[in-house]
Amino acid sequence: MRTKSQRSLLLAAIALCVPLLAAAGQTGADDASTITCRVIEAHVGAHPAVVAVVFHQAQKADQPRLASLLLQHSGEETEVQIGGETQAGVSVFRLKSCFGRGLLLLPVNAPALKDGATFILKFSQAGDKN
Repeated sequence: MRTKSQRSLLLAAIALCVPLLAAAGQTGADDASTITCRVIEAHVGAHPAVVAVVFHQAQKADQPRLASLLLQHSGEETEVQIGGETQAGVSVFRLKSCFGRGLLLLPVNAPALKDGATFILKFSQAGDKN
């Protein structure tokens, strides 16, 4: 039989460990609609003035989730966080010919994205097609 102080200590330890375990289980995302991605290649076009970015997930474990999100939200507007700046009104597409890859179309005044850079992609919850 445990004493009252032992039970209190055990409950406190569990309370402190649960958030740590939950954070350890995350793979680069704050919630189900946010995912960290990596630039494969980025190109700037003058006519029309657009930045085209081919990307995939930053963490290998996020590949199935990114594939699902791209399937659900292809053709929609979304937000990206590049460094500390958030860029809204970005178009995201699933590349059918490149398994697990996406395409972003950003305005040319968006923060620069170079090959290998990471960014956070946030999909709209309202766009779920389930």
